[in-house]
Amino acid sequence: MSLLKRTPKSLEERYFQGVRPKLYELHGKHQQSGVRESRTLAEHLDSACQFTLTVSRLANVPEPKRAVLLAATAVHDLNKLEGAKERNVKTLVRDRSFLQEQLERAGVSDLIENDEDLELARKLIERHSGHNVSDGTRFLPEDPNIERWASILRAADLFDLELEEEKLTQKLRKELIHAFNRPCELYRIRVTEDRGYITALLLSACEEVLHQHQYNVLAIFPDGVLVEGPANSNSDLTTKIAAKWEDKIEQVFGGNIEKLVRATKDGIKISSQAVQHNREEVINTVLGLLEKKKAGFKLDKIQGDVDKWSKQNVSPDELQAALDVGLVPVDNAEDFYTSEGMKAAYLSYREVQPKLSPIQVWDKIAAHTGLSEQQRAALDPFDALYGRALFAAKASSNKLAGIIAALQDSLELRKGEASSTEIEVSEEMIAAVQRSLSCPFVKNMAGSSELAAYIEANPRQRCSLGATVSETAALSSDQMPIGTKVQMFSNRLPGGMTSDPVRQADPIASLAYQLMTVGAHLPAAKKEPPYYLHLALPNGSAPALLRIWRDWLQDTAATNAEGGPVTVDELKLYRDRAIEFKANKVVGAALPKRAEFVHSTVTIPIMWGETTASLALLKSLRLALELSLSAEFGFPFILSSGLQVDASVQSFGRIEGISSGLQPLLSLEASQIGVYDRAQASEILKRLRCLTDLAISIVSLSKLDDCVYDLARACAQPFSLYFVLMRWLLREQESPSFALIWSRIREPLHVLLESLMPNENSALTRYLKEATQIAAESRLWGSSAEKRTSLSEPFTEFVTSVRSQKSYMDLEFMFAALVQKYHTRLDRIREHGVGLTKLEQLKSYYAVLRKLYEEVYQGRPDKLLSDQKNLEAAYLFFLEEARRELRAKAEGSKQTEESVA
Repeated sequence: MSLLKRTPKSLEERYFQGVRPKLYELHGKHQQSGVRESRTLAEHLDSACQFTLTVSRLANVPEPKRAVLLAATAVHDLNKLEGAKERNVKTLVRDRSFLQEQLERAGVSDLIENDEDLELARKLIERHSGHNVSDGTRFLPEDPNIERWASILRAADLFDLELEEEKLTQKLRKELIHAFNRPCELYRIRVTEDRGYITALLLSACEEVLHQHQYNVLAIFPDGVLVEGPANSNSDLTTKIAAKWEDKIEQVFGGNIEKLVRATKDGIKISSQAVQHNREEVINTVLGLLEKKKAGFKLDKIQGDVDKWSKQNVSPDELQAALDVGLVPVDNAEDFYTSEGMKAAYLSYREVQPKLSPIQVWDKIAAHTGLSEQQRAALDPFDALYGRALFAAKASSNKLAGIIAALQDSLELRKGEASSTEIEVSEEMIAAVQRSLSCPFVKNMAGSSELAAYIEANPRQRCSLGATVSETAALSSDQMPIGTKVQMFSNRLPGGMTSDPVRQADPIASLAYQLMTVGAHLPAAKKEPPYYLHLALPNGSAPALLRIWRDWLQDTAATNAEGGPVTVDELKLYRDRAIEFKANKVVGAALPKRAEFVHSTVTIPIMWGETTASLALLKSLRLALELSLSAEFGFPFILSSGLQVDASVQSFGRIEGISSGLQPLLSLEASQIGVYDRAQASEILKRLRCLTDLAISIVSLSKLDDCVYDLARACAQPFSLYFVLMRWLLREQESPSFALIWSRIREPLHVLLESLMPNENSALTRYLKEATQIAAESRLWGSSAEKRTSLSEPFTEFVTSVRSQKSYMDLEFMFAALVQKYHTRLDRIREHGVGLTKLEQLKSYYAVLRKLYEEVYQGRPDKLLSDQKNLEAAYLFFLEEARRELRAKAEGSKQTEESVA
């Protein structure tokens, strides 16, 4: 399935859109041996081509020669290609017709423009992987760059060798020094833990800093990147990386002030991330929320609050003293506006470090809003947050100006020393970089501090979302992504306060979740929790693939002009197997808003609204497989209900949290439950496609999900698929045409059953098919050859006889009576009656059913009757298949006779 539909412009785009899919089509099932036994030939050629594209650009190879080099790389293992006939590379590459044929098959022949290019491709292929020049051309003058370009191909061929990292690095370095014509060293940069968007920003920051120091990215891995550059690994770039990382994070939140300034039930709260940005914008956002509160003013509710807080811990004398100095409670929208503004200032002041006491905070608010000393003293008995603002608002002489001044002061105090002109990086960010990156450019002196921090921490204050390495704080649900539970209750303890216990998180862990909240195109209405699709670039991906991937995600997100999620067009996906996205307000994939949120991995929340978790899993998995197995990308994936996943398990695909009802469908004999290699993932996708093909053939689109779910659960006992299909068919149509329906579902049903039961040839299926073959040839059915009840009539009579079987009846007696009874029935309903031929046919038919009854069900009525619905449904479908074969045979005989005539 193709996802990239734009016209390719660069050589990289031509490769990923045209050549790469061809390589997987030709060699996707060609397993290798030796040091590459875990990778198919297609994966090896793809890895080499991507490495060639990256290195040839860094080595400043002219564009026409880059194209030839790419073409040579796509077919460099000529001895492994079809038609090689055990000949070696040197012999094959000098077979001009064979070489041209392989270039054509790989889709790179258009990169070879003339005989000179073909000769260059020949030389490059011959010299790769230790093959030497051994003909007369070695004595002729040639372009000295050819040897440099051959080094690029040799390095690309070596790149995916399964060797020790140090040994492989030495081999690559030798070839790259020759290719670049300068000294270079290779360095791996790894992330210790993937936290989604925040990790992507860290890697982007690291790349930018390294690029400033003449380091270039050669390849991207799921856990980091490989860079090349000068031998200067002793330089400590930790502070610069931390500063760039912090700057990128601030840029994200700077464009999302509305997410950081929130109206809550306790008042308007300004989060710590908002403090570092434009204060004027923060205050304007607060004033906008105050206007909304003013517009929603309700006198009866405010009077209720006034009554509550004028009595709680306040004596009548203290209340009267407040009224005497002009502290009259709020009774109109304007004063309510001022009151909420004071609460916002109070909440902001309380975040100042070190913490200010409520008395200190109200001293500052009183000074800014113009309260007298007597009024300030009279406020003390009232609740600091809820009560004082209600009685102080009318007495404020500065009103709006006082609120703005108090907010500005609080933000200034919260920002602290960071307001100085010199840019400084917090120790916290530097420590986070040291913990998160493993590379020579970051010096980590922490040692075992994480273990010590975990041991010494109060169990109630350990980080719930990662390692405990610093002080933690309680999470706020309105700052977390949809479905992230901030409260954790023991299932053994009943009850408990609604606010306790709450998950704890250190600042970086909490920030990672908040970045997902502000950085994904999540729907405005937060209802059902999503599934998270974690996609990773394959090992050794070219930076060009990352750029194309980012562009595709941005273009797809732009489908929703309002900035919400995008949902796949299910009709086109299920009917045409084409992925097309459209805008939606509630359900769909919440793609990232920024390209920088996508690096070695990307996390995509997928929401399906009000549906069961199992159905949401099936729909998410179908989308995940279509994306990850697409011709242009081919990305490993993890599908999970949680934002955090363990990526240490090396596999192409993994599903976490498969319900027991779906395990038979999503399990394969050769793998763990929910863990797949690429071929196994393709097998699971084939099963899911068959399910939707079956469902769309018999039900309307509005009932498609329910039908797919029923069929998925029936895969636990594949024979019951016949009954589920029959049940849905009869729900949709009173008198269905079995010939038409069977023509639609026979192929996907057979493919699905073959996948679920590859070695199945049970006696049950064999005898039932044999009986339907006799019935079709002998026309053993009731008065109509179209109606369901009539077609199944002889089989139904068999089931009826089994149900009414008495203990004194042996099987010989029961089946003899059954044959005679149904023979009499046919003789009565057929226009010209039936004779001895039909009697013999009935004997053969019921003899087969007797074998089924004796051998499969051991002659036990209870066992057969428990399978009655499945048997009757399967009988009808098998009968239709037998009739189809007879019609095809008759049509073939007719055509033969006509051709002879």
